[in-house]
This record gives sequence, structure tokens and C-alpha cells, in this order.
Amino acid sequence: MSVPAPVAATLCGVFLGLLTFAVSAWLYRNGAMHLAGTAAAAALLLALACIAGTALLDGPARMRRARVPVGRALPPAWWPRESDSMPLIAACVGAPLVIGAGAAMLLFR
Repeated sequence: MSVPAPVAATLCGVFLGLLTFAVSAWLYRNGAMHLAGTAAAAALLLALACIAGTALLDGPARMRRARVPVGRALPPAWWPRESDSMPLIAACVGAPLVIGAGAAMLLFR
């Protein structure tokens, strides 16, 4: 049985979000309070930048190279697959990571 890509990406994002929160909590508990907040803020900024970059820069290559006259329907072979699009996978990874890093940034600043 194969796991769909968005589900695997969400599980990876949850793991990374919990890891980010745990590292920030560990730094905070060991007395590196400023470093804990900085690490959480850096993880949050990096996650948001990666999600935005993926959503903006990624596009189906076939649609960019399409030479179809205006008003004609594209054949189904040219349609991008919505279930495996890179912006969706980036959002599935990034949302839990942003939640974990944001919570760590708010708690350990």
C-alpha cells in the first residue's frame, strides 16, 4: 500500500515542527534563552521563505511550454496533476513546521 505524497509530506512537516519546538525548548531549558528564540525565529523564516518560493517559482513545465491557440482546450495529458503539485506538498510540509516554529518563537522569546 502506497502512502499519498501529501500525507507523507504532512507527517514529515509534523516531525520537523515537533523537532524545532523540542530543540528550542531544550535550548531554553539549558539557559540559552536568546538562542532558543533566535533558532525558532530562523526556522519560522526559513519555512515561510521555502513555502513562498516553491509556490511562486514552481509551475507545471508543460503548461509554460504549451503552444496551444487561445480558446482551445488542452488535452488531458497536458493537465497538471493537482494531487502531487509542488505548492501543495510544500504547504503540507510547511504548515506544521510553521506552527511548531511559531509556537516555539512565541513561548521562548
